[in-house]
Parts: sequence; C-alpha cells; structure tokens
Amino acid sequence: MEENSNLTAERSLEIITQQIAQSRRTVSKEMGDSLFIGGICTMSMAILVGIVNILAASNGLMGIGHLLWFILPIIIWLFSRKHNKEHAKAPVSLVGTMVAKTWSTFAIFVLGFFASAIIFNFIAGRILPPSEYAVVNLKVAPIIVLLMGMAITITGHILKQRWLVVFGIIGGLGCFGWETLEISQRLLIVFGGVTPAGMALVSFVIPCFTIFLFALVGLTIPGLIVKKQRL
Repeated sequence: MEENSNLTAERSLEIITQQIAQSRRTVSKEMGDSLFIGGICTMSMAILVGIVNILAASNGLMGIGHLLWFILPIIIWLFSRKHNKEHAKAPVSLVGTMVAKTWSTFAIFVLGFFASAIIFNFIAGRILPPSEYAVVNLKVAPIIVLLMGMAITITGHILKQRWLVVFGIIGGLGCFGWETLEISQRLLIVFGGVTPAGMALVSFVIPCFTIFLFALVGLTIPGLIVKKQRL
C-alpha cells in the first residue's frame, strides 16, 4: 500500500513537471508569435511607406506616406487577433506581459510625438519664414529610432538576450546621431551627386530602411528565437 502511494506521488510529480514544461513552451511560442507578427507587419509597413513616398513625390506630396504609420498598430492588432483565434490561448506570463507593455508604451510615445510634430511643423511652416522654420522644424526620425532602440534594449534585458541589448544601445544611439546629423544625405550629396529636390525625397525614404532593419533585428528575429526556447 505504501509502495503504491509512493508511485502515485512520483507519478503526480511527473505529471505536474510535464504540465509546467508544456505551459512554458506554450507561453514561449505565443510570445514569439506576437513578436514575429509585430516585426513582419512593421517591416512590411516600412517598405510600403517608402514606396508611397516615392510615388507621391512626383505629385509634390513629400512624406505623405508616413501617415500610414498611424494604422500600423491596428494592423498588428488585427493579425494578432486572427492568430489568437486560430490557436489555443496561452497562459498569462510575467515575461510576456512585460514585453507587450514595453512595445505598447513605445507605440504610444512614438505615435503621440509623431502627431505632435506633424501639427507643430504644419503650423510653424505657415507662420514662420523659411530661415526660421529650418531651425525650429522638429525632426521625427531621430527620436523614433532612439525610442525604438530603447524598446529593443529593454526587450533584450527581459528576454536575457545580451546581443539584443547591445544592438538596441548601439543601434538606437548610433542611428539617432546618424539621422540628426543627416549623414546619409550629406554622403549622397558628396558622392552621389543628388540634387536638393532628390535629397528631399531621400530624406523621407532612408528612415524607412532604418525602421525595417530595427524591426527585423529587434522583433522578427527575437520572435523566432523565443518560439524555440523556454522562458
């Protein structure tokens, strides 16, 4: 009788251990899928925004494609919702919640700043002379890449991925300085012979490549890694 009790206890412990392991794998896959979906959607939007900016430039609508960024959270939510309906819902985890809150906060700050910058630049461009407007004009790209670098760094700390932390710090600070000093534009002027009109178009396309890279390394690749490991 005692032997049967011991076997039952051992079996119970084994079942509990298996359930915990299965739960961890499910949580890892669910969070990995969320990161992967967010990364793919952001990368696709970066390509679309760049194409729209190029096509719209011929009609004098410089940078109009950037307005598409406002619908990106909706697109990610729709794809995530569709995915969740097709798969069993994973248990809530602290790690998953922290990662989700990090990127949700990033989206709120970025879209809030983006909207404020558009309104400010629109008003300033109509009440100030060109010389003064060039000084007060808010540059959006440097702030966005800096915030994205911070979000990637925090995600790296949460997931205990040192390479992601390093990329977030170097990429965020490096691209912030690169965009602020407009190094790409200066290099194109010196070595590419780009005209001022062409430079205006390039300035609306180059940030799309930066965001594409950040989304690839900061969301898509970590999503694939997390799906294959336990948290």
